[in-house]
Amino acid sequence: MFIRKQKIDKPIKIDKKVHLLTLDSRWHELFENKKPRKISELEKKLNKLLGEQGQLTNDLKEYSLLKKKMMADIVDNMKEAIEDEDDKAINEMTKSKKYINDIKTKLEKIEDRMGVLPEELEKLNKELLAYSMQDCYMRMYSNKKELDELENWIEKVRQELKEKVIKKNEVKEEYDKIYSYMHDLVGYEIIEMYDKKYLGGSNDKRNRE
Repeated sequence: MFIRKQKIDKPIKIDKKVHLLTLDSRWHELFENKKPRKISELEKKLNKLLGEQGQLTNDLKEYSLLKKKMMADIVDNMKEAIEDEDDKAINEMTKSKKYINDIKTKLEKIEDRMGVLPEELEKLNKELLAYSMQDCYMRMYSNKKELDELENWIEKVRQELKEKVIKKNEVKEEYDKIYSYMHDLVGYEIIEMYDKKYLGGSNDKRNRE
């Protein structure tokens, strides 16, 4: 869980050109839980422009093929229209010319739009990059604070553990010293009775620890 205590009014402006973030799986992994509202909005806008670019590319290809077909139709009808003065051929050629002019207009619009799209995509991608960097660094700020707290806690526990180990060894040394003396003093049978009464059983296990 990230706690965003540090707030940044505006992200740092980034002029560096980078690849499109919404096509980067690693970028998506940074926000696997939930994308902030602003980043989500920019992502949708960028994807919309990418979709438009893809559609325009397909339209450009289709209209170019259609224009080529219409040009071929005009050539096919030209002989009959001019030499034979065939009304039907003349009519078909006139229609084809009109369609070609319409297609030219549409192709010009497509090409104009495709000419400015890369700049719009780059600008939007830079804005998305800036907000992504801002969000990630706010999360890293919180992470660093938590890491520092955990490091301090670990160091404190490590010191306490070290002290406890020293204390344990001191207590065990005294325990073994007393037990060894009493054993030598009164012998095994009496020690066994005392073990059962005061220590809850045989003391062999404790001596092995």
